[in-house]
Amino acid sequence: MIRAVLVDDEPPARVRMRQLLEAAGDVIVVGEAGSAMEARDVIRDTRPDLLFLDVEMPEVRGTALAAALPEPRPYIVFATAFESYALDAIALDATDYLLKPVSRAKLAATLDRVRSRLSKQSDLERDVAAASAVQVQMWPGSLPDISGFDCAAASLPARGVGGDFYDAFAIDVSTWGLLLGDASGKGMAAGLVASAVQARVHSTATLARFTPEALMAAVDRDVYATTDGARYATAIYGSLDAATRVFTLVNAGHPPLLLLDPVSNAMTRIHATGPALGLIEAGVFASHTVTIPAGGVVVAYTDGVSEARNPDDEEYGDERLAALIADSRGLSAAALSARILDAIRHYRGSRQDQDDVTVLVVRAL
Repeated sequence: MIRAVLVDDEPPARVRMRQLLEAAGDVIVVGEAGSAMEARDVIRDTRPDLLFLDVEMPEVRGTALAAALPEPRPYIVFATAFESYALDAIALDATDYLLKPVSRAKLAATLDRVRSRLSKQSDLERDVAAASAVQVQMWPGSLPDISGFDCAAASLPARGVGGDFYDAFAIDVSTWGLLLGDASGKGMAAGLVASAVQARVHSTATLARFTPEALMAAVDRDVYATTDGARYATAIYGSLDAATRVFTLVNAGHPPLLLLDPVSNAMTRIHATGPALGLIEAGVFASHTVTIPAGGVVVAYTDGVSEARNPDDEEYGDERLAALIADSRGLSAAALSARILDAIRHYRGSRQDQDDVTVLVVRAL
């Protein structure tokens, strides 16, 4: 059976598609959603083979949702009343693009294409997909609710298993750990390092209650001992006091964290305060403490954002990112995360197979 999820903000359209799929005989609808925001959780929980996705939806478009989906991605079929998004669908490597009202003949051809692709998956592809699914399960998905804050993260791996990672977790009643990082290299090896660093940060922060400086030094020693300097990871880790909005962070060789002041519109950049994790045997890490103002926006990102290149081989850069954040400061954290990923996808154009792209956004309410 082909397991499908339907995402459309119009209930009658979902009913019509469900009826057409039921008539196909070998398709089961395992989930539905009326918005892109709701769809993320449905897709993560059901892991469908096939995703039918509307384009024009409230707050976040279907194309932005598709661009932000982590691997292994389901086969994507856009079903929309507008022809103008066809090029976006091609850029996202969508399986098909159906115009509403969807005919039985067109849908049958689409399902044949999906069946053919599913049958051609190699054992290696299935192994990579399984490893990627395990990695995704280690991520928190929707970030936890932090009183006084709106938080979200989104990732777009370049391959089935990515080197980027993020996490958010409670340390005590009012203190939260926030993590975003990037393991060197790509593919399975990078994914293993990323998963190991994420797990070590989480356990050290919640069990040993180390300060951010001591925590990063301990993880640095662990990674170096495991890889002898052959593998490393850049990362930003910080503890956020939700009651006071004080954020104490360590930047371990990572691109700068951005903090937007809502009043002055000034952008503060917090650069590296220590080396990458695992690069040297006994790295020394300093911390930086900021108070996030009410309405302030914090954005951490991996270098797949700033180093994204367009077809003319020009880098996106953090100046473009800072301008995008300033122009989008009124958006929710989830919507801003999706907008950044969508901007990178559009900027890369035909050069989509570059680095992993991950962002973490924190807004003080």
